[in-house]
Amino acid sequence: MENNDDITLLRDAMDRTADGLPPLPDLAPLAVREGRRRRARARFAVGAAAFGVLTVGALGLTLLPSPGTDVAGVAKHIDAEAERERATEHQRKTAALLDELLPAKVTDIRPVEGQVAEYRITVDDRPFIMTVSVRPMPASLLQDCPDCEKDTRLKTVQIVDWADFKAAQYWYGKSRVTLSVFGWGTAVPLTARDLSAVTGDSRFLELVKAGNAHPLEPEEPLGGGLTRPRTKL
Repeated sequence: MENNDDITLLRDAMDRTADGLPPLPDLAPLAVREGRRRRARARFAVGAAAFGVLTVGALGLTLLPSPGTDVAGVAKHIDAEAERERATEHQRKTAALLDELLPAKVTDIRPVEGQVAEYRITVDDRPFIMTVSVRPMPASLLQDCPDCEKDTRLKTVQIVDWADFKAAQYWYGKSRVTLSVFGWGTAVPLTARDLSAVTGDSRFLELVKAGNAHPLEPEEPLGGGLTRPRTKL
């Protein structure tokens, strides 16, 4: 009984002490809000981590073809672009060499875009089309020259010195090498000797070697021989 009386007296004292104080706040909403904040922070942390994983994944996926992409088509496009760049570089080097080795009367040399073997040249203030070709020969033609593939020098095939057509043609490895200028009825103010002088330079032979090893032109058709350029003035 003493214990019960003491407890009752203590409660009465506490009630008197608490008189006049504002009521205690409802802790349930605070607990709920705090719980929500904690869940939000946790979700944010998980979301950030997930976002980081997704970002890495996304960056990785940008380096790979998307589903449904024609991988073979992409590879062909890349190969074609590389070939165009190689052809452009070949034409640039050839044009620079021609500019140095041809007579001074040749005042302008420009590669023809899309035609790797052709160049627009100006001779005595007149325009012409010059061909510098390294073209694979058909296997049947190579049978007529079994040692050509082993030869490390240009083997002369024919020299043409007509008024409106100049040409110097050779065999090298598996390719036919041709330098020519067409006049289309107009006299060409160059000689076949002018063209053959270019082939004596070691730098020209290096271009021929590269074209023979990795052709930039299609295989020559049977009976092709000396042909007119595709580009006209």
